[in-house]
Amino acid sequence: MMIRKGVAVVALGLVPLTACTAVPQSRPVAQKQESVVALKVAEIDDLGPVVTDAKGFTLYRFDGDKPNESTCDGECAAAWPPATVADENFTAEGVGAVGSIVRKDGSRQLTVDGMPQYRFAKDAEPGQTKGQGLQGKWFVTGKNGERTRLAARTGVIAGLGAVLTNDAGLTLYRFDGDKPGESFCDGGCAESWPPVVVEGEQPRVKGVDPKLLGTITRKDGRKQLTVANWPQYTFKNDTKPGEAKGVTVPKWFATATDGKKAQQNKAIALTSATVGDLGVIATDSAGMTLYRFDNDTADPSKSNCSGDCAVQWPPAYVSEGFQVQGVDSALVGTIERDGKKQLTIAGWPQYLFSGDKVCGDANGQGVGGKWWATKADGSRAGR
Repeated sequence: MMIRKGVAVVALGLVPLTACTAVPQSRPVAQKQESVVALKVAEIDDLGPVVTDAKGFTLYRFDGDKPNESTCDGECAAAWPPATVADENFTAEGVGAVGSIVRKDGSRQLTVDGMPQYRFAKDAEPGQTKGQGLQGKWFVTGKNGERTRLAARTGVIAGLGAVLTNDAGLTLYRFDGDKPGESFCDGGCAESWPPVVVEGEQPRVKGVDPKLLGTITRKDGRKQLTVANWPQYTFKNDTKPGEAKGVTVPKWFATATDGKKAQQNKAIALTSATVGDLGVIATDSAGMTLYRFDNDTADPSKSNCSGDCAVQWPPAYVSEGFQVQGVDSALVGTIERDGKKQLTIAGWPQYLFSGDKVCGDANGQGVGGKWWATKADGSRAGR
């Protein structure tokens, strides 16, 4: 993941918790020229400027905490090490409202806008954000202490193809009763169709053209996401990624990746979606991650996965006349296999993984050091 040092931001995380019994007191930061720089800001793709420690490691905040109070101890603190300093003699570069609290073990933990800060143990190098959104409670910290939740990313709905989703993978919708730049869904309507709220200064997105994005201010003062100027909502009856129950309701439509109304197209066999921290990945029509195998060849296209291998890694078959969305059609082809057509991207045969159970899973990533999720351009994800 590329990082550019610059302005400010960060938040993330999650794991089993134990509650702290003592309530630490927040103390002002000593601002001295000779102080040690404890916090900095780096620009991270898709999240923007985020808060890091002095070594550039991403910092996170936990929704289970309260201002100036950490509830992450024991196993939780092992997975999410608190960002600590030796004493109050420290400064921050580009980060607002910085302070510190004393934990019950006597260590001094950094806070941003009152929220305790943590690293994620699985982030192995600066710029990684593997803890982002874990268990829906850990988020990279923004420059003013806000959560850096993604306002929109891409997902796949069977029969509709690529659509926009929120950070949890729930389908986004637009309403014919609205007008561009204006929402008319309030009260009971907003209870059934919760507005997509934007946290921070600008909407954060992944796999979505940022030029399409904007916000409007609702009556309650919250900022609501707009795509192509249309206000965005989720639907209360959608409970998991891949659902789009709202399309059966008159005047409501799933939002396509260009902001238009997503239309039924059952011929789509290949599309793309945002998958975890892997970015935009090629998927089948149901949103299941596609993979490529290092033992195969791309020129000529040839599969070397058969027998037990093909049971664990089922070939991605397509029918005659299949359609593509979100992947350059010039990269797409097929090879003959057992009287069927196996999909290829940039010449590489494509597979599913038997260990993936729902759309958005990528459990096959890196298996055996030879299997990789396929990016929309045919290259290996995470390499």
